[in-house]
Amino acid sequence: MAEADREKFRASLDEFSRRLDAQLRDFKQQGEFTDARRTLAEEIRRRQDKIQKKLASAEADGATWNLIHSEMERDFNSLFDDLLQQTERLDDDEMQTKGG
Repeated sequence: MAEADREKFRASLDEFSRRLDAQLRDFKQQGEFTDARRTLAEEIRRRQDKIQKKLASAEADGATWNLIHSEMERDFNSLFDDLLQQTERLDDDEMQTKGG
C-alpha cells in the first residue's frame, strides 16, 4: 500500500505541474502574463522543485513512505493553498485596476 500511496503522491505533483503549465499558457495567450504572475510562477516552481528533491533525497536515504508521507503531504498542500490564495489576490488586484 505504501508504494501505491507514493505513486499517487508523485502523480499529484505531476498533475499540479501540468495544471500550472496550462494556466501559464492561458495567461500568455490572453496577454495576462504580468510580472506579478511571472514572479508567482517562479516561486511556485522553486517550491515544487524543493518538494520533489526532498522526496528523492528521503527515498535515496532509505526512508519509508510512512515516515515521509506527512511531511510531503503538508508541503504539497501548503504549495497548492498558497497558489490558490496568490491567484485570487492577483485576480482581485487586476479587477480593481480594470474597474477603477
